Amino acid sequence: MSNNSDRLKKSEKDAGIKAVKLWVVYSAVIFIGALFFMYLASMGATAFTEICDTHYYNAYKKDNRGYIAPWYTNGLHIVDEGFINSMDRLEHDTDIPGHVFVIGSSLSAMEYDPVKQHLRNNYGMYMFASGSGSWRTNIILDNLIRSKWAYTDKDIVKLEVSYSTFRNADDETIAESSIEKWGKYHVTDDFQIEENTPLLQPLYDLNVNMIKIQNMWEIISTYFSPTYRNAKIGPANYRNNYFNHEGTAEHISVTDDKIESITSQIKDLKSRTNVVIELSPIAPGLRDTENVSEYMKYVDEELKPWLKENKVPCLDYRELFPEKEFIDGAHLSYKASLRYTRRMNQDLNNMIRKIWTKRKK
Repeated sequence: MSNNSDRLKKSEKDAGIKAVKLWVVYSAVIFIGALFFMYLASMGATAFTEICDTHYYNAYKKDNRGYIAPWYTNGLHIVDEGFINSMDRLEHDTDIPGHVFVIGSSLSAMEYDPVKQHLRNNYGMYMFASGSGSWRTNIILDNLIRSKWAYTDKDIVKLEVSYSTFRNADDETIAESSIEKWGKYHVTDDFQIEENTPLLQPLYDLNVNMIKIQNMWEIISTYFSPTYRNAKIGPANYRNNYFNHEGTAEHISVTDDKIESITSQIKDLKSRTNVVIELSPIAPGLRDTENVSEYMKYVDEELKPWLKENKVPCLDYRELFPEKEFIDGAHLSYKASLRYTRRMNQDLNNMIRKIWTKRKK
């Protein structure tokens, strides 16, 4: 009787162990399958967004009012999430002689055509821009770069100080929410960047794939919207509308605390590397609004003299283009963006030439 009981217990134990093993195997298969599916879905999302980019880039080239492209690079929104691509490039580009770091808003990122980029000495350009840029955004993106890279005397930081930099930014910015969504880093209360545990790197890669899939879904979902379904260009009709200049300038204000924050960042950057300030192009109608007029006055009467006194170069493009060149009321048209790119290339190449001439002495 005792032997039968022992055999029964052993049989139950073996069955339990077998069930656990099967559960582990099935769970592993499901998990690996889910990861593989996620990877394939993200690859599909990347291809899908590239197709949309081509579609809207053609509309942009034809000067369709309100449409500006590209929006995506490698499946990530070039403004809101593009810094993820830039951080990845920064970690792998170890053999280039120098870097140009672009810190700012969509005014810096969406009008510069990387295809037409010709920087001398094999310099690389890295976009760290975020939609609805602000003084707070500039600090966060600057600190994001520093979390992985120590600026050198060969690098250039092109810091945007536009009307957008003076945006009221008391709440969480798009840059912060995008960094948190990525998960690899987090932003502290004083805008510093801290890296989360490297042990969870697979999770951060998974988050990036999720972002790509989310971007694809946002485009697809517009097909079911009556507003977008009957649009002139088609679904994924992410047109910008900044023709209401008063509305665009509504949240802009020049205050002492913002000025202090901006000038302190410039001083700190100058002590570490080569910094140049970009005063981005502004549509004449936008310049005429009360809030942006206040910004224009501050730049002319205070900022530019201060930059000159502190020997910080400044690229003043504010009044470079007429109203008709702004395709959505705030960003440049395709042809204007090419002229902007050529002008930017020339100005940056002059800086690069001076850096290397100085180093040879």
